[in-house]
Order: sequence, then structure tokens, then C-alpha cells
Amino acid sequence: MCSPRRATPRPRSAKSASGLKQKNLAAVNYYFRDKEQLYQATLRNAFNCRVHELPLPPWPAGTPAAVKLRDFIRVVLTRMLEDHALPWQMQLLMRELANPSEAGKDLVRQFIRPVYERLWAILRELLPTNVSEEKLHLTAFSVIGQCFYHRIARAPIALVVGEDEYRGYSNERLAEHIAAFSLGGVLATGPETGGVS
Repeated sequence: MCSPRRATPRPRSAKSASGLKQKNLAAVNYYFRDKEQLYQATLRNAFNCRVHELPLPPWPAGTPAAVKLRDFIRVVLTRMLEDHALPWQMQLLMRELANPSEAGKDLVRQFIRPVYERLWAILRELLPTNVSEEKLHLTAFSVIGQCFYHRIARAPIALVVGEDEYRGYSNERLAEHIAAFSLGGVLATGPETGGVS
């Protein structure tokens, strides 16, 4: 369930609070076995809410790789920046990405890595055929890093450029800039060396 609010039952007395605590603990144990399993389920749900709300487009055969990259960046950036509908889910995901717990490591393996695999497939269409896996990975991290920076540095960016300019940084504007910048870097990658190191 992708609810924007946290459900917090309010007990009417200390006695009912104690009973509610026991019922909640019993429910957690019944459905999830322990708090760690509950937390993993919460993380999976938070990530799935973003993915289902903003899926990657299905590209028909013959779609140019540059178009796929632009679409990919637009969706990933929107997933990162539009958190008004799911604020606690995004806070949880950002915390786990910055400092992963054991549950967060599972999230990366099960959900984040497949996102990178989609990006790697797009970049393989754009990069020279002799590009190393390391260069492919670094290129993908550069693309995602630009998106992620706009997620975590909103306040400093607004302070540096001023509120008026910052208001003009729509998701579409940022996505177009990141895509153009990334495509420029990818296309500058030479076939012999894999690009500037």
C-alpha cells in the first residue's frame, strides 16, 4: 500500500496502549516473524511505490539509445525529486541509500541493481564496443550521481543560485540538461581508449 501518511493508532488509556502494543507485536510476529523482516518489507514497499507510480516506458524496437537515455533520466530524476506524495517512503529510501543497513543491502541487490542493469544496457548501445565494464559502471554512476545530487542538495543549490533561478529548475529542465550533458560525455568516449580517464 502506497499511503502518504503514517497510520498511528492513538490509545485512549495506558491500559489500552499496553494491549495495543501486545496486539501490534503479535501481528508483526505473525506476518513478518520479527522487526527486521517488517523493516525489509517496509523498504520493499517504499521502493515499489516509486517504481509503480513512475515506471520506465516500454520502448518499441528501434528506439534510439539517446531517446532511451533521456527517458530513463527523466523517470529516475522524477522518482527522486517528486516526494510530496510519499514523503516518509522517500526519506526512508534516501537514508538507506546513504547508509545501508542489512535490509538496505538487500534492497540494493533486489531493486537498485536492476535499475542499473537497465541503464547499463542503454549505455552499451551508446558506448564503443570495447568499453570496459569498469568504464560502463563509472559512466552509469555519473548519470545517476547527477540525478542524486539534485535530490540531496536542494537547499544548497537554491542558496548558491538564488530562489528565482532555482524555481526554474523543473524536473523536465533538469532531465534535459543531465541527458544532454551525459550524452555529450558518452559520445566523447573514444573507441580506442574508452575515453578520457
